Amino acid sequence: MPVLTFPFGPLEANAYLLHNERDAVVADPPDDPARVLRVIRDKGLTLRAIVLTHLHFDHAGGCAAMSGATGLPVLVGSQDWELRDVLLSGPLLFGQPPIPAFEAEALAPGPIPAGTWGSLDCTVLHAPGHSPGSLCYYFPEEKALLAGDVIFYRSVGRSDLPGGDFDTLCRSLRRVVYTLPEDTVIYPGHGERTTVGIEAAFNPICPA
Repeated sequence: MPVLTFPFGPLEANAYLLHNERDAVVADPPDDPARVLRVIRDKGLTLRAIVLTHLHFDHAGGCAAMSGATGLPVLVGSQDWELRDVLLSGPLLFGQPPIPAFEAEALAPGPIPAGTWGSLDCTVLHAPGHSPGSLCYYFPEEKALLAGDVIFYRSVGRSDLPGGDFDTLCRSLRRVVYTLPEDTVIYPGHGERTTVGIEAAFNPICPA
């Protein structure tokens, strides 16, 4: 399954377009949706969902534009959405302008019902610690995990922002991420991709 990366914003967050040549999902949409929409159009894809891994401003900055351009709602973890006023206040801490307002729907963890996202098979995994409602999106057939800021290459997401907790983050990695097949490719919220096997064996901050 192709997974295309679109780094964006002052913190170089990774937006992803994941597709199987027919159906597609956009995760943490970029602030300029035209780039992603062009690929969707040129490849003849059907966009099935706009999802957020978590509700921090550097990942949510493109939600209003992408939702407005496609008519699809933004899907986000319920715990994050309940704390949206706090979690989206990040621009004030980094001297950035507020992100455009957008509407979202809470997405429950578990398998996405068959057919909901077309031919895509996905299981939504709740992995709190970076934020209370952090979600990872696992595509078992393609062995791909869209992980947000839960884990990076040889590192983990920060846990000192509102709603974060280091012990909870490490528990999420050990119970949610490291239990996936070792050859699962992790697509993180920042930086380069890695695998479950590499991080379970060599992550110096939260090893398995």
